[in-house]
Amino acid sequence: MFPLSNIALRKIFVDGFYRTHAGMLVFFFVMLISYCLFINTLGTVMPDQIDFWQFFFTISLVSNPLIMAFYLVASALYAYKGLKYVLNQLLLPQHEFLYYSFTSSSKKQQILNWYSVLAYIFIPVWCYTLYAIVIGLIFGYYFISIGILLFQLLLIIAGAYIILKESNRLIETNKPTWLIRISRKWNKPVFLLYSFQVFNRSKLAYLLTKLLSWLLISSVFILFSDIKDNSKLLMLITSCIVVPHIVLVYQERIFNDRYLSFLPNFPFSKAKVFFSFCLNYLILLLPEICWMTTRFGLITSLELAAFAFSAILLFRSLLLLNGIQVKGFLIGVFCLFFLFYVCIMFGLGLMLIPVNMVMAWVIFRRNCLNDHVLN
Repeated sequence: MFPLSNIALRKIFVDGFYRTHAGMLVFFFVMLISYCLFINTLGTVMPDQIDFWQFFFTISLVSNPLIMAFYLVASALYAYKGLKYVLNQLLLPQHEFLYYSFTSSSKKQQILNWYSVLAYIFIPVWCYTLYAIVIGLIFGYYFISIGILLFQLLLIIAGAYIILKESNRLIETNKPTWLIRISRKWNKPVFLLYSFQVFNRSKLAYLLTKLLSWLLISSVFILFSDIKDNSKLLMLITSCIVVPHIVLVYQERIFNDRYLSFLPNFPFSKAKVFFSFCLNYLILLLPEICWMTTRFGLITSLELAAFAFSAILLFRSLLLLNGIQVKGFLIGVFCLFFLFYVCIMFGLGLMLIPVNMVMAWVIFRRNCLNDHVLN
């Protein structure tokens, strides 16, 4: 049973790992080995010094603590990649048989088998490690050479232990998140469902969008600090706030097509569908709106918020154009952003609000689905 299980594990995990990452491994290790063995040096080098320079980086690996630290970090990242691949494969339906067949053996045998799997995955790293160890032992760097090998062995042992725990853990159904538990009894308007989706499953995209928005705001303050007209600067900042949110706008279109495709069958007017989705943008832009209100006053913040909403509605309407893909959508967004910049520089920023709204409404009215249902 055990030899057969080892063969099955190697075919599933080891062979699969090398097939998936073959391009990366070939590129990285061929580049590294060729660079170390065939490096050309600057200046004139005596023939008897060529061998020394060819082994320079390998010797540095076992003699320089900083280079060794970088190599250990790279080894840890490789071990993490292998561990993640094995754990992801265990979750696939076609590999569920491992939970009730392979786990019938003893824990000792299981951890040895998983150790064998990770050791096979680690073969490319070990090839270079052993090569470096041989060079290190020749030049008398015994401690660091053995330390590198022990560290990599510990990585494999730790990975085998983690896989052992995961493979013997009972499969649990997905637990509802804190947002689902809190809002379970709330009445959720259909036009706000995307906001719940963002805070439930797209938190990383939301945080990255806010981080990019903050970076763009800071950059505009630094680059355009010499602009005397404060209204132009604020409009530029608002346009920089809107652009990072196109990711969320695009994901909203995907969400609506996948989960809210039934909306055109409801007796909603086009105007209601067009404006009701602004509730999502109000929630998603709430941090920026609060920042504007506390810093620039109520009237100015309302103008900036109106400009932000008009721009987002225009971006959203672009997604309704027939045949538009991600590339075309991004090109359209950045062309509009350039037009916004030109208009703002000529003092026409407030004029963009009605223009954006009219253009967004015209595009939406002509391209929304099921035109015969929406009145």
